[in-house]
Amino acid sequence: MRIVIPIKPLAEAKTRLSAVLSPAERSALAIELLDRALAAALPVAPVSVVTAEEVVARRAMSSGADVINEIQVAGLNAAAELARERLRTHADDTMMILAGDLPDVTSAALHAVIRQWSAGHAVISPSTDGGVNALVLPTDTSFRFAYGQGSFELHCREAERVGLKVIVHKSEALAWDIDRPEDLARFRLSSAA
Repeated sequence: MRIVIPIKPLAEAKTRLSAVLSPAERSALAIELLDRALAAALPVAPVSVVTAEEVVARRAMSSGADVINEIQVAGLNAAAELARERLRTHADDTMMILAGDLPDVTSAALHAVIRQWSAGHAVISPSTDGGVNALVLPTDTSFRFAYGQGSFELHCREAERVGLKVIVHKSEALAWDIDRPEDLARFRLSSAA
């Protein structure tokens, strides 16, 4: 099992928060949330961060993660595919793709997702808005990633298409991500407490 955390280029990070955060503030938020994801994931399994950003790569490596450079691909789906191909060639038979913007992510929550997985299954942990914040599947599948709007339903259907039994793992610690100004306000309030 390897945990994969794809990170967008910082210039594209948290663009839905452009009305309330400057580009530098959005980049800083993305790095802060990556640090949380790394702190939760590294005690659980080896971690690979997929990024084309040098600052993100340095941050990941200094934390103990390895880096998959995605300079030649664009978008989350392509990053997930690149990671799967890289892991497959390095004999990693199972991967978890973890969103890098989960303020409440914990090692315990990640362990709980992993415990649900067994051969022939895909474990999908949905976000509150119909997305997917954690996805566990074997690396030797032809599963087509479908991140974006409605990705929870799309991933469930895709898992079934490739013959994987779907296990939905609902987790409060993994459901909430920061996409809207009200999410940011909640995050700041909880961080101040």
